[in-house]
Amino acid sequence: MQREKPHLPEYKVVVDDVTGGEIANIIKGYIEINGEKIRFKGIAYGRYGGQNVAPRLSPISKKKVKAAFGDVGKFEEDLQQKLVSGDFEVDAAAAEASKKKEELEHHHTHS
Repeated sequence: MQREKPHLPEYKVVVDDVTGGEIANIIKGYIEINGEKIRFKGIAYGRYGGQNVAPRLSPISKKKVKAAFGDVGKFEEDLQQKLVSGDFEVDAAAAEASKKKEELEHHHTHS
């Protein structure tokens, strides 16, 4: 039995921070709908854009998602599919800044 794809309003997914290690990465980003940005974070197993991503929304983000999409569960499922399939943009400037910050913190803790 094939599940039908939820009919949700169009939105853009942007990943602006990725940190992590051997097994998993923590990703942070936002979705943009009607000019509003709604933050999310998640765990990506494997490489981001890879096998599995578990996005998480804060209580405030969930309220915004409910207002914009109606069904939070359907939205979370759709967001997960977009992240797994690589259907997102990377904010290169923000990602580069966070990478430099992580390298500095790593350097200071191992000196």
